[in-house]
Amino acid sequence: MIIIGEKINASRKSIAKAILSHERTAIQQQIEKQDKAGAHFIDLNAGTGAGDEKQEIEDMCWLIDIALETTQKKLSIDSANPVIIRKAAEHIDNRRPWLINSVKNDDRILGEILPIAAERGASVIALGMDVIGVPDKKEERAAACREIFQKAEKAGISKEQIFFDPLVLPLSANFNNGKIALETLRLLKEEFPDIKTTMGVSNISYGLPKRPRINAVFMLAAISHGLDAAICDPTNTRIQKAIILGKMISGKDKHCRGYTRAVRKGEFETDPQKSDIKEVL
Repeated sequence: MIIIGEKINASRKSIAKAILSHERTAIQQQIEKQDKAGAHFIDLNAGTGAGDEKQEIEDMCWLIDIALETTQKKLSIDSANPVIIRKAAEHIDNRRPWLINSVKNDDRILGEILPIAAERGASVIALGMDVIGVPDKKEERAAACREIFQKAEKAGISKEQIFFDPLVLPLSANFNNGKIALETLRLLKEEFPDIKTTMGVSNISYGLPKRPRINAVFMLAAISHGLDAAICDPTNTRIQKAIILGKMISGKDKHCRGYTRAVRKGEFETDPQKSDIKEVL
Protein backbone atom coordinates (compact mmCIF):
# COMPACT_ATOMS: atom_id res chain seq x y z
CA MET A 1 0.00 0.00 0.00
CA ILE A 2 1.37 3.36 -1.09
CA ILE A 3 0.64 6.09 1.44
CA ILE A 4 0.33 9.73 0.37
CA GLY A 5 0.47 11.78 3.57
CA GLU A 6 -2.33 14.35 3.50
CA LYS A 7 -1.57 16.59 6.47
CA ILE A 8 0.24 19.51 4.74
CA ASN A 9 -2.98 20.92 3.32
CA ALA A 10 -3.95 24.57 3.47
CA SER A 11 -7.61 23.61 3.96
CA ARG A 12 -6.60 22.75 7.54
CA LYS A 13 -6.67 25.89 9.67
CA SER A 14 -3.42 25.12 11.49
CA ILE A 15 -1.56 24.52 8.22
CA ALA A 16 -3.02 27.62 6.56
CA LYS A 17 -1.88 29.67 9.55
CA ALA A 18 1.61 28.14 9.37
CA ILE A 19 1.85 28.89 5.65
CA LEU A 20 0.61 32.46 5.96
CA SER A 21 3.00 33.26 8.81
CA HIS A 22 5.80 31.04 7.45
CA GLU A 23 6.02 28.97 10.62
CA ARG A 24 8.68 26.63 9.30
CA THR A 25 8.87 24.44 12.41
CA ALA A 26 5.14 23.65 12.34
CA ILE A 27 5.41 22.38 8.75
CA GLN A 28 8.58 20.41 9.49
CA GLN A 29 6.96 18.67 12.43
CA GLN A 30 3.99 17.53 10.35
CA ILE A 31 6.29 16.23 7.61
CA GLU A 32 8.48 14.39 10.11
CA LYS A 33 5.48 12.74 11.78
CA GLN A 34 4.16 11.48 8.45
CA ASP A 35 7.61 10.31 7.38
CA LYS A 36 8.05 8.37 10.62
CA ALA A 37 4.55 6.87 10.26
CA GLY A 38 5.48 5.37 6.89
CA ALA A 39 4.26 7.82 4.25
CA HIS A 40 5.77 7.22 0.80
CA PHE A 41 4.72 10.63 -0.57
CA ILE A 42 4.26 13.93 1.26
CA ASP A 43 1.35 15.86 -0.22
CA LEU A 44 1.77 19.65 -0.38
CA ASN A 45 -1.21 21.99 -0.77
CA ALA A 46 -0.57 25.74 -0.57
CA GLY A 47 -4.03 27.00 -1.49
CA THR A 48 -4.80 29.22 1.50
CA GLY A 49 -7.11 31.43 -0.56
CA ALA A 50 -5.56 34.46 1.13
CA GLY A 51 -3.58 35.74 -1.83
CA ASP A 52 -3.28 35.72 -5.60
CA GLU A 53 -1.71 33.08 -7.84
CA LYS A 54 1.74 34.59 -7.38
CA GLN A 55 1.42 34.20 -3.61
CA GLU A 56 0.33 30.57 -3.93
CA ILE A 57 3.35 29.86 -6.14
CA GLU A 58 5.67 31.40 -3.55
CA ASP A 59 4.00 29.42 -0.77
CA MET A 60 4.21 26.18 -2.73
CA CYS A 61 7.91 26.69 -3.42
CA TRP A 62 8.42 27.43 0.29
CA LEU A 63 6.70 24.14 1.19
CA ILE A 64 8.77 22.26 -1.39
CA ASP A 65 12.01 23.63 0.08
CA ILE A 66 11.01 22.54 3.59
CA ALA A 67 9.98 19.08 2.39
CA LEU A 68 13.21 18.56 0.45
CA GLU A 69 15.23 19.50 3.53
CA THR A 70 13.13 17.53 6.02
CA THR A 71 12.47 14.19 4.32
CA GLN A 72 13.75 11.88 1.61
CA LYS A 73 10.21 10.84 0.70
CA LYS A 74 8.64 11.60 -2.67
CA LEU A 75 6.52 14.72 -3.11
CA SER A 76 2.90 15.13 -4.16
CA ILE A 77 2.00 18.55 -5.55
CA ASP A 78 -1.65 19.14 -4.73
CA SER A 79 -3.03 21.58 -7.28
CA ALA A 80 -5.18 21.52 -10.40
CA ASN A 81 -3.72 24.82 -11.62
CA PRO A 82 -1.32 24.28 -14.54
CA VAL A 83 0.65 27.41 -13.61
CA ILE A 84 1.23 26.13 -10.06
CA ILE A 85 2.21 22.71 -11.41
CA ARG A 86 4.72 24.17 -13.87
CA LYS A 87 6.34 26.42 -11.28
CA ALA A 88 6.50 23.51 -8.82
CA ALA A 89 8.11 21.33 -11.48
CA GLU A 90 10.72 23.98 -12.19
CA HIS A 91 11.40 24.43 -8.49
CA ILE A 92 11.75 20.71 -7.76
CA ASP A 93 14.03 20.52 -10.82
CA ASN A 94 14.31 16.71 -10.73
CA ARG A 95 15.71 16.76 -7.19
CA ARG A 96 13.03 14.31 -6.05
CA PRO A 97 10.45 11.99 -7.69
CA TRP A 98 7.02 13.61 -7.54
CA LEU A 99 3.34 13.24 -8.24
CA ILE A 100 0.73 15.61 -9.66
CA ASN A 101 -2.42 15.56 -7.54
CA SER A 102 -4.53 15.75 -9.69
CA VAL A 103 -6.18 16.20 -13.13
CA LYS A 104 -9.74 15.87 -14.36
CA ASN A 105 -10.83 15.07 -17.91
CA ASP A 106 -10.57 18.61 -19.22
CA ASP A 107 -8.73 19.03 -22.52
CA ARG A 108 -7.53 22.54 -21.68
CA ILE A 109 -5.99 21.51 -18.36
CA LEU A 110 -4.68 18.20 -19.67
CA GLY A 111 -3.11 19.99 -22.62
CA GLU A 112 -1.00 22.01 -20.19
CA ILE A 113 -0.31 19.54 -17.37
CA LEU A 114 0.34 16.26 -19.23
CA PRO A 115 3.33 17.67 -21.18
CA ILE A 116 4.84 18.83 -17.87
CA ALA A 117 4.45 15.34 -16.41
CA ALA A 118 5.94 13.76 -19.53
CA GLU A 119 8.87 16.18 -19.62
CA ARG A 120 9.64 15.91 -15.89
CA GLY A 121 8.85 12.24 -15.35
CA ALA A 122 6.12 13.00 -12.82
CA SER A 123 3.30 10.63 -11.95
CA VAL A 124 -0.31 11.79 -12.33
CA ILE A 125 -3.54 11.15 -10.44
CA ALA A 126 -6.42 10.89 -12.95
CA LEU A 127 -9.76 11.84 -11.41
CA GLY A 128 -13.07 10.23 -12.33
CA MET A 129 -14.60 13.56 -13.34
CA ASP A 130 -14.80 15.95 -16.28
CA VAL A 131 -15.57 19.60 -16.96
CA ILE A 132 -19.20 19.11 -15.92
CA GLY A 133 -18.31 17.72 -12.51
CA VAL A 134 -18.37 14.42 -10.64
CA PRO A 135 -20.75 11.89 -12.23
CA ASP A 136 -23.16 9.91 -10.08
CA LYS A 137 -22.66 6.72 -12.08
CA LYS A 138 -19.62 4.47 -11.72
CA GLU A 139 -19.46 3.89 -15.47
CA GLU A 140 -19.12 7.61 -16.16
CA ARG A 141 -16.40 8.06 -13.54
CA ALA A 142 -14.51 5.11 -15.00
CA ALA A 143 -14.92 6.58 -18.49
CA ALA A 144 -13.33 9.86 -17.36
CA CYS A 145 -10.33 7.97 -15.95
CA ARG A 146 -10.08 5.92 -19.13
CA GLU A 147 -10.00 9.01 -21.34
CA ILE A 148 -7.34 10.69 -19.20
CA PHE A 149 -5.26 7.51 -19.39
CA GLN A 150 -5.52 7.44 -23.19
CA LYS A 151 -4.51 11.09 -23.45
CA ALA A 152 -1.65 10.57 -21.01
CA GLU A 153 -0.29 7.69 -23.08
CA LYS A 154 -0.38 9.87 -26.19
CA ALA A 155 1.54 12.54 -24.27
CA GLY A 156 4.29 10.02 -23.51
CA ILE A 157 3.37 9.11 -19.94
CA SER A 158 3.74 5.43 -19.07
CA LYS A 159 1.00 3.45 -17.36
CA GLU A 160 3.31 3.00 -14.36
CA GLN A 161 3.03 6.76 -13.76
CA ILE A 162 -0.78 6.83 -13.67
CA PHE A 163 -3.03 6.58 -10.62
CA PHE A 164 -6.82 6.31 -11.04
CA ASP A 165 -8.94 8.11 -8.43
CA PRO A 166 -12.64 7.10 -8.43
CA LEU A 167 -13.37 10.08 -6.17
CA VAL A 168 -14.68 9.87 -2.63
CA LEU A 169 -17.43 12.28 -1.64
CA PRO A 170 -18.83 12.62 1.91
CA LEU A 171 -21.44 10.23 3.22
CA SER A 172 -22.97 13.22 4.98
CA ALA A 173 -23.91 14.64 1.56
CA ASN A 174 -25.22 11.35 0.12
CA PHE A 175 -25.34 8.03 1.94
CA ASN A 176 -24.54 6.26 -1.37
CA ASN A 177 -21.22 8.04 -1.89
CA GLY A 178 -19.14 5.28 -0.30
CA LYS A 179 -20.84 2.61 -2.38
CA ILE A 180 -20.33 4.55 -5.62
CA ALA A 181 -16.63 5.10 -4.90
CA LEU A 182 -16.05 1.43 -4.08
CA GLU A 183 -17.96 0.19 -7.13
CA THR A 184 -16.02 2.58 -9.38
CA LEU A 185 -12.78 1.38 -7.82
CA ARG A 186 -13.62 -2.24 -8.55
CA LEU A 187 -14.72 -1.42 -12.10
CA LEU A 188 -11.44 0.38 -12.82
CA LYS A 189 -9.38 -2.44 -11.35
CA GLU A 190 -11.20 -5.03 -13.45
CA GLU A 191 -10.60 -3.10 -16.68
CA PHE A 192 -7.09 -1.88 -15.83
CA PRO A 193 -5.52 -4.40 -13.42
CA ASP A 194 -2.04 -2.94 -13.99
CA ILE A 195 -2.95 0.69 -13.26
CA LYS A 196 -2.57 1.85 -9.67
CA THR A 197 -5.62 3.21 -7.86
CA THR A 198 -5.83 5.83 -5.15
CA MET A 199 -8.40 7.91 -3.28
CA GLY A 200 -8.77 10.53 -0.58
CA VAL A 201 -9.95 8.19 2.15
CA SER A 202 -10.80 10.80 4.78
CA ASN A 203 -13.25 12.59 2.45
CA ILE A 204 -15.78 9.86 3.24
CA SER A 205 -16.31 11.01 6.83
CA TYR A 206 -16.51 14.78 6.35
CA GLY A 207 -19.30 16.24 8.48
CA LEU A 208 -19.71 13.12 10.62
CA PRO A 209 -18.64 12.35 14.21
CA LYS A 210 -15.91 9.82 15.06
CA ARG A 211 -14.18 10.40 11.72
CA PRO A 212 -11.04 8.30 12.34
CA ARG A 213 -13.12 5.14 12.82
CA ILE A 214 -15.14 5.75 9.68
CA ASN A 215 -11.95 6.39 7.71
CA ALA A 216 -10.38 3.17 8.98
CA VAL A 217 -13.35 0.97 8.09
CA PHE A 218 -13.61 2.62 4.66
CA MET A 219 -9.90 2.03 4.10
CA LEU A 220 -10.35 -1.67 4.83
CA ALA A 221 -13.28 -1.87 2.39
CA ALA A 222 -11.36 0.04 -0.29
CA ILE A 223 -8.37 -2.31 -0.08
CA SER A 224 -10.72 -5.25 -0.61
CA HIS A 225 -12.01 -3.51 -3.76
CA GLY A 226 -8.53 -3.02 -5.24
CA LEU A 227 -7.05 0.12 -3.68
CA ASP A 228 -3.28 0.39 -4.22
CA ALA A 229 -2.56 3.81 -2.73
CA ALA A 230 -4.30 6.12 -0.30
CA ILE A 231 -4.27 9.83 0.40
CA CYS A 232 -4.70 9.69 4.15
CA ASP A 233 -3.30 10.49 7.58
CA PRO A 234 -0.54 7.92 8.15
CA THR A 235 -0.24 8.95 11.80
CA ASN A 236 -3.75 7.63 12.48
CA THR A 237 -3.17 4.25 14.17
CA ARG A 238 -6.62 3.04 13.14
CA ILE A 239 -5.68 3.65 9.51
CA GLN A 240 -2.45 1.71 10.02
CA LYS A 241 -4.37 -1.24 11.49
CA ALA A 242 -6.95 -1.12 8.71
CA ILE A 243 -4.21 -1.32 6.08
CA ILE A 244 -2.70 -4.39 7.74
CA LEU A 245 -6.09 -6.09 8.07
CA GLY A 246 -7.20 -5.09 4.58
CA LYS A 247 -4.09 -6.51 2.95
CA MET A 248 -4.49 -9.77 4.85
CA ILE A 249 -8.19 -10.19 4.05
CA SER A 250 -7.59 -9.34 0.37
CA GLY A 251 -4.87 -11.96 -0.08
CA LYS A 252 -2.06 -9.41 -0.25
CA ASP A 253 -0.32 -10.60 2.92
CA LYS A 254 1.36 -13.91 2.13
CA HIS A 255 0.94 -16.40 4.97
CA CYS A 256 -0.46 -13.48 7.04
CA ARG A 257 3.11 -12.52 7.88
CA GLY A 258 2.47 -8.80 7.98
CA TYR A 259 -0.42 -9.23 10.39
CA THR A 260 1.34 -11.67 12.72
CA ARG A 261 4.42 -9.42 12.73
CA ALA A 262 2.25 -6.47 13.75
CA VAL A 263 0.64 -8.52 16.51
CA ARG A 264 4.04 -9.56 17.86
CA LYS A 265 5.08 -5.90 17.89
CA GLY A 266 2.02 -5.07 19.98
CA GLU A 267 0.27 -2.99 17.32
CA PHE A 268 -3.07 -4.69 17.99
CA GLU A 269 -2.93 -4.68 21.78
CA THR A 270 -6.14 -3.48 23.44
CA ASP A 271 -7.19 -2.41 26.90
CA PRO A 272 -8.71 -5.56 28.49
CA GLN A 273 -11.28 -3.33 30.23
CA LYS A 274 -12.46 -2.09 26.81
CA SER A 275 -12.02 -5.19 24.71
CA ASP A 276 -14.51 -4.75 21.89
CA ILE A 277 -14.58 -3.94 18.18
CA LYS A 278 -14.07 -0.22 18.88
CA GLU A 279 -10.59 -0.99 20.16
CA VAL A 280 -9.64 -2.92 17.01
CA LEU A 281 -10.30 -0.02 14.66
